[in-house]
Amino acid sequence: MIKKIDNLGRVVVPKGYRQMLGLKPGDPLDVDVEAGTITMSPHRDGCVFCGGPNVAAVYSRKNICGDCLERIKSIPIA
Repeated sequence: MIKKIDNLGRVVVPKGYRQMLGLKPGDPLDVDVEAGTITMSPHRDGCVFCGGPNVAAVYSRKNICGDCLERIKSIPIA
């Protein structure tokens, strides 16, 4: 889908996408730029993996709780 940027720098997120992600007016979005690509995703305060509220670490602007961090550490490296 191609969207145009208006004269104030805004882009309208289609209603279907907002509904699919459960976004409402005023909800915060994370906006990132990497390798020439802009990405937007719903901002979540909890753990990116389980949604838990106890954030122990932040990696690449994503919150990770202590339980998930320990699980990640225990993954064998191939």
